Amino acid sequence: MFPVDTIKTRLQMGQPNAFSFDGLYKGVGGSLFGQVPYGVLTFGSYEMYKTTFLERFPNVKPAFVYALAAICGDITGSGWLCPSEVVKQQTQAGMYASTGDAVRGIFQKKGLSGFYQGYMGGLARDVPFRVAQLVSFEITKNFYLRSKRKSGTVQGEKVNLSAVESAICGAVAGSLSAAITSPLDRIKTLLMTDSVAYGGTVGSCISKIWRDEGMAG
Repeated sequence: MFPVDTIKTRLQMGQPNAFSFDGLYKGVGGSLFGQVPYGVLTFGSYEMYKTTFLERFPNVKPAFVYALAAICGDITGSGWLCPSEVVKQQTQAGMYASTGDAVRGIFQKKGLSGFYQGYMGGLARDVPFRVAQLVSFEITKNFYLRSKRKSGTVQGEKVNLSAVESAICGAVAGSLSAAITSPLDRIKTLLMTDSVAYGGTVGSCISKIWRDEGMAG
């Protein structure tokens, strides 16, 4: 997905050369350094939160428990993700020639705080995305498992999804969550790549986009 992610970042920044092949994989090293531990932290803690909350709040509807566990899981991983996202997106945007240059440049300009510019914008995107993704995945998965039980195509009480079925449920959940959070993703990109120009906060960024581009922005 990395070439597509680079094109997306360029489009969100309004760059005229968004589909250029040059530099499509810029920032991939920093992205891997951030995304792999972030995935472990987010999804690992999500399962722990979900199990704990289901045991502690047995009378609460599962969908609410999934949502709360998703929020907690994403916040757990966000502290690690934000610096790598800032480095990746500024490299993708052509502001730096390489991941190493981006790390050095950001630190020289703003110190450690520079790696957390747009942090709230990231949370504003990632938390709704993760809630929509994991809740819709759990609901889709449970609906499909119930359908398999009723159809009588499986034997025994314990029914599991195959790898293909899990992938289909994941694709449905991912498509839904991406569509819902697309505007928030642009806000995160703008805050991480040009925080000063967009006021440094989610609210000021929304206001500037609305003034300059209207709803289409």
